Amino acid sequence: MSKDKSLDTDQPHPYYDEATASKESRIRDLFDSLERSGVVYTKDISEACKLPPQTRFQSEVLKAEEEAFDYEKFKAHVLSKEEELWNVFSAINQKGDHRLRPDELEVALKESGIRVTRSDIKALVELIDTAGKGYIDFENWRNFLLLLPHETTLTEIYRYYQTTTQINSDAEVVIPHTDEAARNAYKYLTAGAIAGCVSRTCTAPLDRLKVYLITHTTYQPTAAQQQTRSASTILSALKTLYQNGGLRGFYVGNGLNVIKIIPESAIKFYVFETSKAVIAQMTGAQDKNSIPVHGRFIAGGLAGLCSQFCIYPLETLKTRIMSSQDGQKSNNKHIALKTIKEMYKTGGPRAFWPGLLMSLMGVFPYQALDMGIYETLKVSYLQSMDKATHTKNLPAGAEKPHPNVLVLWMCGMVSGSIGASSVYPLNMIRTRLQAQGTVAHPYVYTSAWDVARKTYRADGVRGFYKGLGPTLFKVVPSISISYAVYEFSKRSLGIS
Repeated sequence: MSKDKSLDTDQPHPYYDEATASKESRIRDLFDSLERSGVVYTKDISEACKLPPQTRFQSEVLKAEEEAFDYEKFKAHVLSKEEELWNVFSAINQKGDHRLRPDELEVALKESGIRVTRSDIKALVELIDTAGKGYIDFENWRNFLLLLPHETTLTEIYRYYQTTTQINSDAEVVIPHTDEAARNAYKYLTAGAIAGCVSRTCTAPLDRLKVYLITHTTYQPTAAQQQTRSASTILSALKTLYQNGGLRGFYVGNGLNVIKIIPESAIKFYVFETSKAVIAQMTGAQDKNSIPVHGRFIAGGLAGLCSQFCIYPLETLKTRIMSSQDGQKSNNKHIALKTIKEMYKTGGPRAFWPGLLMSLMGVFPYQALDMGIYETLKVSYLQSMDKATHTKNLPAGAEKPHPNVLVLWMCGMVSGSIGASSVYPLNMIRTRLQAQGTVAHPYVYTSAWDVARKTYRADGVRGFYKGLGPTLFKVVPSISISYAVYEFSKRSLGIS
């Protein structure tokens, strides 16, 4: 290995110029501080690796109790890890002065796809810089990260110090919950609510069009209607909606769609965090952030079920308002209160819950498909990058490529679209049950099976996918708008 000559100084090089005897003594002292009966067990490493308590990294170290290192094996591991740490350190240190300053860390983290605020960087530097010099030298860098139980990349290092696009079954963007969000809950809920409000308002015409296409059907068409049915497409639906309500007609029901974002997000967030804590107790995990992947999946599913159940009356009310405005000029003043009174008068409390079972049945299979396809696409992309750039032959410590934001968006759009399409028939049945007896959909059903039977008899399999086009069309603009507004909102609120 050639010595780094980027810094012309008489000071010894922090990595290459360390005397062999000094290095040997340092490693021996570290080994002696950890050893028991001549070997070091993996579970003892957490005591010396300065792992913040109650983190998933500490939990992962503690789980590997069976591995033991004698001195030679421990020394080889330390030397290899130090080389990796130096490679990362020197790659970040563009000035070549062997001092990592906040601005260099910020640039490197952002290039790795990690959005951070200046307060985050300041806290990171202060934690590692034990001497209070305002920068991180290699000695502090090495001592803090030497026993890091993960691949030595900047992304893993930052994760050690402290997931992506999600689309629900209605093809609406959901800002994913993270462990970081739990520490600034109200700010993240606010940012997510703002992003959801703007996104859903911008894509409201597509949602309105979807409901129109689902509810407008004729189970016993005349011969003339059968001939013209194919002409009753998206274009004719747009024309009808405009004639009946003008531009405002495309935004009927959007107010409720926006209102339900706040309780929906709050309930989902609370149940998700609570479920993780319960699962941690059941599985014996160190804390709620250390539960296995399947535990997070269960927690996410429960959060989706609870939030959907709680806001379901608002979903029903929105659908009925959309379906009650057909055939007349829209006058939305007091329409919500009027619709609530009519629903309660005709069906009592049960009128607000039609199709609930269909809706809840779609949550878990949708999430399973969405998560499974997303991970498969992301892993396949990384494997193709490995083959294309020969990253498998990279030297120790070199950072493997990570998918950029655009790739993650594309993976999320594809997986979310496939997931939404797979459960769309259930959503179609739910919507017709919610809209039954309205101006737009005067039919009344005895059950969900009754809806399915009549739909298949009238339109075949294609009848279960009416309105799917507008649903999928809104995925791209919805994601783009949501994340643009979300990032702007986070910066405005001072969170990373």
